[in-house]
Formats: sequence, structure tokens, C-alpha cells
Amino acid sequence: MPPVGLSIEYPLIANYLGTGPCPPPALVAELLKLGPAPLALSGVSQDLTAPNGALTGSPSSWEAATLYPLPVNFWTQLHCLLAATKAPLTVGINLRSGQASWATQLLAAAQTAAANGVDFSLGNEPDLYVLPNYSSLGKPVTIENVAAVTLYLKLVSSLRQALGGVRVVGPELAGPRHWRRQLPRVISELHPQTVGVHLYPLSSCQNPGSPTVRKLLSPRAADAPRSLAWVVGIANAGGVPAIISEANSVACGGTSGVSDSPAAAVWAVRFVINALKSGFREVRFHLSGGPYDPFIVAGAEVIARPLERALTALNRWLPVGASLRTLAGVKGVLATVVTGAPAGRRVIFDNEQGKAQTLALPASHPLAAEAYGPSQAGPQIFRLPARAGRVKIRVPGNSVVTVTFG
Repeated sequence: MPPVGLSIEYPLIANYLGTGPCPPPALVAELLKLGPAPLALSGVSQDLTAPNGALTGSPSSWEAATLYPLPVNFWTQLHCLLAATKAPLTVGINLRSGQASWATQLLAAAQTAAANGVDFSLGNEPDLYVLPNYSSLGKPVTIENVAAVTLYLKLVSSLRQALGGVRVVGPELAGPRHWRRQLPRVISELHPQTVGVHLYPLSSCQNPGSPTVRKLLSPRAADAPRSLAWVVGIANAGGVPAIISEANSVACGGTSGVSDSPAAAVWAVRFVINALKSGFREVRFHLSGGPYDPFIVAGAEVIARPLERALTALNRWLPVGASLRTLAGVKGVLATVVTGAPAGRRVIFDNEQGKAQTLALPASHPLAAEAYGPSQAGPQIFRLPARAGRVKIRVPGNSVVTVTFG
């Protein structure tokens, strides 16, 4: 799989598709630049979305009033986008508040819109379904709730009968550790082709001022995927791959000045590499219209944030078929060797310290380098001259530098 994908809320992608028969060319160009990255229509809006024409009359309850009806030309526009970009598609199905008839409508429409394969996600964060109200969604679940597992599997069973043998990604847990003992059962009964879970290293749900750049650049935020390596083990035992199907820097939409800062690019490189080394095949970054979105679409223009540049670089550095491993014995930095890429062997140097580190690499010719740091909006691209069979490289503090050997 490509190492990086996108997970975007239904209302946001509908807005970004614009009003014409096809989306703005800038959006097409953006997805092409990203790889193209796999595109998932999911998030909290997944369990609030209804097909066009399904909602008639006055809403009968508060929950019904919060439902989002898809625009009439949504799937036609989406097909235009996918045909141009060849991006694989994951479609989130409303499991919590939807109906089987809605699911079959979305299934048929999605299969028509897809141009490079499609799979489906049945419900979003079902470990939160038993919470009493929507204001509870940002609060941590403290116990493993077997009742929530049973409820989810019951809903899945009823929906599976309507959908048939479609390819499934799931179970899309908000806090996988709370279903750890139940996950083998869920995989066995869900029959997913890909196990997907969610992960955010920081949160602003309860205290918007809590996340900081310093915390985002900490080893704890970078190494968060390692805490879910057990998910990969359970998925592998079930014979299926695992991905982090929704992630970003700070839960609940991100934090301005942190999630949209250059530090987010450094964090993303570290986070994805650690996810891949932990056995996950892919990380899908969430877009909800908040500060952590890698880009925003304003009319006919796409405005990229520092995070977007890191995601673009990751799909370029780690193409499908490449492999990576940790290089031991490099003093002062973490080093990852990437082999199998068309551009040749790469080494990604990650300096988690505040102080710069200088390294000497064996090389008989100049090397291309690319650096991401917490104080620069985009990558710094430069060449390293070779002298006496060696190249010296300076890795600034809290920065990532990639060297291509060709």
C-alpha cells in the first residue's frame, strides 16, 4: 500500500468538489501530487450521512435533525475526481443511525463512482456507540465494554445481509486498547479485508490549550504507533493487513499554531515511519475542516500546509514495493534505510534532540538531501559535496533529513 492516505469527512469533500460537473482542477492536481493517496470518506459524519432523497418531511427527533443528506450530484462529481486521479476509494457506511436501504443505495452509488477499486467501512468508532450522548465523544473510555462489541457486531450482521460480500475496512476503533481482548472476535465476525484503527497522539477535546509544539515533537508523539503493534499481531493472526485508518496530530480537529505549524511535518514523518516499522501498512490522515488538515480548498485554489508537504514527501520516499529498516550504530540520531525505491537507496535521519548533530557518510560523489524542521514552512533541498570519499551532513535539532544515494 502507499504509506500515506487521506480520510475526509463527507460534508467537507462535498464542499471541496464545488458546484460544477467535475471538481476544481487544483483538487485533482493535489491528489495526484500526493501519490495519488487512497481516499476514504469517513469520520464522525459517516454515521450521520444519508443518501440523497432519503430524508423527507420534518425530522422526528434531534438525532434525525443532525443527519446530513448527500448532494444530488455528489457521486457524479466524485467519479470525475477518481477517474482523473486513479485514487482507491473507501466509503464509510452509516451504521449507527442509518438503515439497510441507505446502505444499499450508498453501495450502488459508490461502486459506480469508483475508478480504481472500492471498499467499505461499516460504522465509525463503534467503541463509543454506548456513550449516552454526543458530548461524551471526546471523553476517554475507561473499561472494555463487551456490550459495545455485541451491539456493533449485531448492527454489522444486519447490514452485511443487505450489502453482501463487499470488501470491508474496520472496525475503526477510537481506543483500540479497550477492545483488545475482543478484537479477535470482532475480526472473525466482521470478516474485514483490512483491519483499521484510529490513533491520535495528542488531544484538545477537553483542554484546547493542552497540545503544544514541544509535545508534538516529543518521542511519545512520534512513537505512538508502537503502542498499537499488538493490533498488527492480531490482524496478522487473522490473515489480514492492518492500517491506521484515521490519524492526525491532535484529536478533535487539531490545535491552531501546533497542527498547522512546520512541526507537524516533522511529526508526520516520524509517526508514519514508526507505524510502518510497527507493521502497519498505511496511515490515513484525517481532514475535518480544522487546523490539522494537510490542505484546504478555497474556491478554485488549494492552500497547502506544512503537513501536506511531509505527506507528499513520504509517498515519494516510500513508494509501493520499497522496504525500510533501522540502521544501528549512528550516533545521536535515528536512522532508517529505505531500499527498493526507483530513485535509489535513501537514509532518513531523525534528530529528536534539541542540539544539532553532524554526521560523516561514505560517498564518492555529491548527495541530494531534503530537510524538514520545526521553523521552516517547507522542505529545504540541497546537495552535499563529497570530499576525500566522505560527505558531511548536519542534522538540526528536532529535524528530519533525508539523503538519497542514487
